[in-house]
Amino acid sequence: MKKIEEQVEENTMMLKVIERDIDTIKNNHLHHIEKDIDAINTKVDKIDNRIWWVLGLLVASSVAGMLGEIFNGL
Repeated sequence: MKKIEEQVEENTMMLKVIERDIDTIKNNHLHHIEKDIDAINTKVDKIDNRIWWVLGLLVASSVAGMLGEIFNGL
């Protein structure tokens, strides 16, 4: 059976490793995840704008076609 001092020393070392790992995750990995999310948001915004432009062109061409039929009938 381990002595209490040995167990305390082992636990202390394990806690230092855990603290280092948490610090690495907090300061490194989260930063990269945040950058990736920002890049995805930018791409989604661009796609959203393109969809609105296509929808606007579709509506405009439909209205132009209807107006053309009305004026040709006069």
